[in-house]
Amino acid sequence: MRLSRVYLDSPLALNALISLPKEIAHYLSNVLRLRVNDELLVFNSEQGEFRARVSAVAKRAVDIELLEKMRGAQDAAKQDSLSIHLILGLSRGDRMDFAVQKSTELGVNEITPIYTEYGEVRLKPERVEKKIQHWQKIAISASEQSGRLDIPLLHKPISLLELSLSESVNKWMLEPSGPDALPQSITENSIVLLVGPEGGFSTNEIDWAQCNGFQIVALGSRILRTETAPVAALAILQHKYGDM
Repeated sequence: MRLSRVYLDSPLALNALISLPKEIAHYLSNVLRLRVNDELLVFNSEQGEFRARVSAVAKRAVDIELLEKMRGAQDAAKQDSLSIHLILGLSRGDRMDFAVQKSTELGVNEITPIYTEYGEVRLKPERVEKKIQHWQKIAISASEQSGRLDIPLLHKPISLLELSLSESVNKWMLEPSGPDALPQSITENSIVLLVGPEGGFSTNEIDWAQCNGFQIVALGSRILRTETAPVAALAILQHKYGDM
């Protein structure tokens, strides 16, 4: 039977006794129905992954003991043969949630939501932090499910034209009218992938991308939805250059 995996944002060490945060304790005891002596896996990117055993269950608390180290922090780097920064036009409701979830499963390392000229979504300042926390929970759940040791870094939404990026050879904007295709090989493993919202990119934004070193590429003759495009692109990137 496959063990449940739980991300813990706290130090992990062999033989340690840990009282789990209330939300995680509630999930394990009331949703998964774990009981004393049941086992699970806990992980983070700093200390790695451990096999653990439930040592105590109370009404609103669960304690665990870390029994065996299964993977070290260095294994997170082995998982990530590519370093991918996804810059994604904000979309409505479940579409953004889906994109964050599947992008995490496919190994993205950073996600930056962006406001674009044709994008319809504009978050009020008081809603931004709540949205980030919501997407963070989705990313954590996707990492737990997919066997990742790390969680993608989620940035606050900004305007595309305010974006500041470190130098990377592989910077690609997905655009159905793009004249180019993805290259057959790459010389470094760092990739920046720019995907637009439902309305696509404006001429000004395409010009900005080209001036900032982006190559305009198409994935084929089909026009993909904003939540489908990053999934298709990331799967192709992992297949061509990564570990799929």
